[in-house]
Amino acid sequence: MERLVRLRMERQRLLTREDPPRLWVVLDEAVLRRPFGGPDVMREQLEHLLRVMELPQVSLQIAPFSVGANAAAGTPVTILRFDDPQLPDKVYLEQLTGAVYLDKRHEVDQYMLIMDRLCTAANPPEDTGRFLRHLLGQYR
Repeated sequence: MERLVRLRMERQRLLTREDPPRLWVVLDEAVLRRPFGGPDVMREQLEHLLRVMELPQVSLQIAPFSVGANAAAGTPVTILRFDDPQLPDKVYLEQLTGAVYLDKRHEVDQYMLIMDRLCTAANPPEDTGRFLRHLLGQYR
């Protein structure tokens, strides 16, 4: 567990390096409303999201409950895209006991379609700050 936490903290630091990657995230409203770790932890998490979303290379959207279930519901999905056109896109699926990388074109295309639909249905990034501040008010 400590190793995973250390790796995730290291991964977060990538966003503040000199040439950071672009990050586009769509969070399900449920993960923001389900209290995890108590009020202090929730407050810290929401404050962290508010800080991160201010970075110019980060887009953060919230998929409200009204979007309903989607094909990727309950499963964290990461699509990795590279600057080098020789490197194909990959899908990273994090699971309870490990992770899977998909790189077959038809698999990647299917996840791209799911993510395109989710991004279109989610609230626009401009609404995210107001939504997060509203939730944060519940933990003050």
